[in-house]
Amino acid sequence: MSRTTRTVSLVSLLLVIASAHECVARAAAFVVELDDGTRQTGTLVAIDGRTIEIAAENGTALSLPVGKVRAIEGTPAPAAGRVRVAFTDGTFLEGEDFFVSGAGSGLSLPGGRAELPLTRVREVEFIAADPGARHRWLEAVPDGVTSDLVVVGKGAGYEFVECAIKAVSADSVTVVIDDETIPVRRSKVIGLRWLRGNSPAPGTVVRVTGGILRAETVAWTPAGLVLDGDDAERRTTLPAGALEGIDYAAGRTTHLATLPPERLDVDPFFGPLAAVADLAAYFAPRAVAADGQTATKLDLVMRPRTVATWRIPPQGRRLRMRLVQAAGPGPAALTIALDGRTVLQQMVSGEEAVPVDVDVAGARRLVVTVDFGPAGGMAGAVRLLEPAIEQ
Repeated sequence: MSRTTRTVSLVSLLLVIASAHECVARAAAFVVELDDGTRQTGTLVAIDGRTIEIAAENGTALSLPVGKVRAIEGTPAPAAGRVRVAFTDGTFLEGEDFFVSGAGSGLSLPGGRAELPLTRVREVEFIAADPGARHRWLEAVPDGVTSDLVVVGKGAGYEFVECAIKAVSADSVTVVIDDETIPVRRSKVIGLRWLRGNSPAPGTVVRVTGGILRAETVAWTPAGLVLDGDDAERRTTLPAGALEGIDYAAGRTTHLATLPPERLDVDPFFGPLAAVADLAAYFAPRAVAADGQTATKLDLVMRPRTVATWRIPPQGRRLRMRLVQAAGPGPAALTIALDGRTVLQQMVSGEEAVPVDVDVAGARRLVVTVDFGPAGGMAGAVRLLEPAIEQ
């Protein structure tokens, strides 16, 4: 076989592999959850700011308005990146390698390269083999720093170097110190930190392989995933196959665990306990991490007898949550009322979650009461799993 023939064959093979990869991205199965609770399963065709187009399992082509879609769920893929990028809005993305050139930055992913807005990048961790050492330098960043930082490994420790970060390549990190441009060997660098303030977190949550991002607008085609494409400061592009899910409802949701009640009345079984400062906090409603570790999703624990009143946000449509018994000797009685009208009464006992889906459209106030059990007997706490009002 001649060199020319071998070259043509290699190019053909690469084209076949690229085409196959694109087909995998196009054929990925997703479940689309609509605001009326129904679901459609199919393959994604396209997503823009107005519609989501899918090819349903029965072969029907569907065009669904984004405003009617709560979420899109795909199949998560395992990710074990060597670099973790943290953004100023609290989101993150992991990949294989990180680069900075000019005003742009990039992150190598298993399916291609992500183009990231450098002005939103706060920190980069070059993940160490020892997971326990991963966040040590992050927790030790000194107060009052007025410049970027390069974190240089020193044996089992590290050193912060104040500078201006100009470029990051596979071999070096280029910095400016006292007007002098200096390349730092990349193998010595364990982290980077830019001097940035916090930025608002847009409403839509986008789950991708290796991380979670937030965006105002989401566009997808088999050619790629584009977040905030019309905003030069936020525009982010990723390979099409990186998309794992989109939570549109997150941008249209008010979480009760983080919404202060308009009124709160707490009267425990032994009433005088509420007058003891330390115990009063124990009996008051308490937000807890839904997964026990992070605060990205919050539950609300309420103990008998608690009456909490919230003002319903404008355009609030549905109250959704699940109920389980958190702890205690017996069942508790939970009541939900809208503007003084009782719409749900539920005994809560055991660990099997009870779903709650209440229409709150047009109502002004929501009252949730957790009361003692039958005949006023002792009752356990109730855990409201991710209680939220959707618009």
